[in-house]
Parts: sequence; C-alpha cells; structure tokens
Amino acid sequence: MSKPRKQSEPANLRTLVCMTCGGEQFFDGMAAAPSSVTCTKCSGTVFRAFDTTTQPDEAQLEQLEETRRSAAWGDSSPDTTRDDLRDLDGR
Repeated sequence: MSKPRKQSEPANLRTLVCMTCGGEQFFDGMAAAPSSVTCTKCSGTVFRAFDTTTQPDEAQLEQLEETRRSAAWGDSSPDTTRDDLRDLDGR
C-alpha cells in the first residue's frame, strides 16, 4: 500500500529531452511544462517528453520485483552460460 502524498511532493515529473543535443529539462506536477520551451544548451525547440510518476503504483512495484536481481559482488546472472562469458572475454 502506498503512503499518502504530501502536499509539497509532485504527483509526476515531466522530462523534456532536446532532439538536437540531448539536453534535459525537468518540470514537476505543480509547475507544468510551458507550451514553448527553448533548450538551454543549443536553443533548440524540438523536444521529446517523458512522464514519470513519483508515487509507485502496483504495476511499477510488480515490474521491479519481476526484474530484480542480486547486485552482490560475484553473483552471476541467472541466464549467463559459460559460452557467454567466454565470448565476452574475447577468446
């Protein structure tokens, strides 16, 4: 169950990525992205928009659980074979 959102926390985050140089600009739910934006790096005006929720929902939590893997040193990937490792070693 998710905790209630505080008034100061945005419900979502919008990221605008400049198509020319890849510069990023971020806007939270309270400060919506303006209709016309200019890149601060290259003055480009064409962006790709990505919306990310800041509050986890059941689908996000389930996806994270299904794709979780151990990050401990020395743990191998469950789908890695000896042939895969040999290919990566370049021999």
